[in-house]
Amino acid sequence: MRTDCEGLAILKSNKSAARTIDILCLLAKSPKPLTQQEISQALGWPKSSTYELIYTLLEKEILEFDNEDLKTFRLGIKVFEIGMSVLEKTDLPKIARPFLEELSAKTDETVFLAVENKDAIVYLDRIEKMSSITTSAGLGMRRPMYCTGLGKAMLAAYPASRVKEIWDAGDHPAVTKNTIRSYDEMVQALAQTRQRGFAVDNREMEDEIFCVAAPIYGRSDKAVGAISIAAIYLKMNPKKTELFGNMIVETALAISKRLGYRRDNLYSEGIAF
Repeated sequence: MRTDCEGLAILKSNKSAARTIDILCLLAKSPKPLTQQEISQALGWPKSSTYELIYTLLEKEILEFDNEDLKTFRLGIKVFEIGMSVLEKTDLPKIARPFLEELSAKTDETVFLAVENKDAIVYLDRIEKMSSITTSAGLGMRRPMYCTGLGKAMLAAYPASRVKEIWDAGDHPAVTKNTIRSYDEMVQALAQTRQRGFAVDNREMEDEIFCVAAPIYGRSDKAVGAISIAAIYLKMNPKKTELFGNMIVETALAISKRLGYRRDNLYSEGIAF
């Protein structure tokens, strides 16, 4: 076993993957951009294999030219984006918790926090009032995006290409009689979500549960999660839906601001299908 990058252990590693990490660590520690030859010499590798790895990483935007004429390389913006995504998701539950507690106390309803993972939502936190609903959604549970308020709140923040990718990657069983059944229905629901400013789950995942949800953004101005208020359907009406919708938007923006989000609205007008 050997250890790279200040404690990153590599055991029985794939050779290409291990060498990729070595390049990233070398450039992260280097006080200046490096040429292919300097990288090859520093790591003791043949020039040919170094070339292949560098230009693969360059194509994937993990590396970028510092000076294209001199052929010097540095870490690319994609590395920053990945790092920010990790930090945002790591900090999210801790930062969001007091906001969720306050929202649950104000509404006397159950409040959820979730993130996307492999085209599904995963519940990270849940604040449940004694008088609120009983739902099967538990921490760590995965649920589809297309039939949950949390999922639709995040989908409405994604580019159209990503929404189509997620839709095409999965099955779409009718969980209840109100579940969205087609991509066209999904597109319409997401357009309504952006227009009103929050997503609605009207008994689409559970027969008696009504939810409003809104996305949370981070420093990169990309959605990193979502929060929702879940209530018994029979307790809801248009006025209460609007009230809870305004509250979920206000709370989502407050959490987003704590994560470094710079805008004052949750949905960009430029996103369209």
